[in-house]
Amino acid sequence: MRRLILIPLLIVVAVLAIGGGIGYLIYHNYMFYGTDDAQVNGMIVNVSAPTTGVLSALSVKVGTNVTAGQTIGTITPLAVATPSKPVALTSPISGNVIQVNAVTNQVVAPGSALVAVVNLSQVNIIAYVDESAINNISPGQSVDITVDAYPGTTFSGQVQQIVQAAASEFSLLPTEDNASGNFTKVGQRIPVLISLSGNSGKDLVPGMSAEVTIHLH
Repeated sequence: MRRLILIPLLIVVAVLAIGGGIGYLIYHNYMFYGTDDAQVNGMIVNVSAPTTGVLSALSVKVGTNVTAGQTIGTITPLAVATPSKPVALTSPISGNVIQVNAVTNQVVAPGSALVAVVNLSQVNIIAYVDESAINNISPGQSVDITVDAYPGTTFSGQVQQIVQAAASEFSLLPTEDNASGNFTKVGQRIPVLISLSGNSGKDLVPGMSAEVTIHLH
């Protein structure tokens, strides 16, 4: 008798559990959009050689803090007849040196990138959202962010801008060949820029992997 009562009870519990799970998923998908296809983003500025010459001085290394307009080196132009005055090499922005591609006394060519600088106080997050969900995303929505490098820390932010082009448009390689007749429709991803409310005392550098949860409603 107990068995006859227990079986229907278990069936009811299972149905309620499945229904509750489905209801939770529907609610969660209505309230939030999440993706782990995101990363820390920042503008990296290259300091390039303005002329052909010898890099006669270089006063920075990786990790050095610089200010906008600061002289970080000098280039002595190569002259055929008479010597020329040294040309100052300056940083166009304030930030941190993240790459040095030259050494002193090296001959450099015009336009060659010698030093890379990024302002770590102005980094943001770029997330790639499925095109089928982009209609639910709008500037101003709050965002919870986690960065793989700092597990257990949650950063806050807001949707700042929806880029008006799919991520594939920025690819160097073509994603499809329509001329071959083998066209396959592929869901596209739209880049979304997310501003950070703060860095919680952590060093966030461009390229770090992140996960975002956007509050839709």
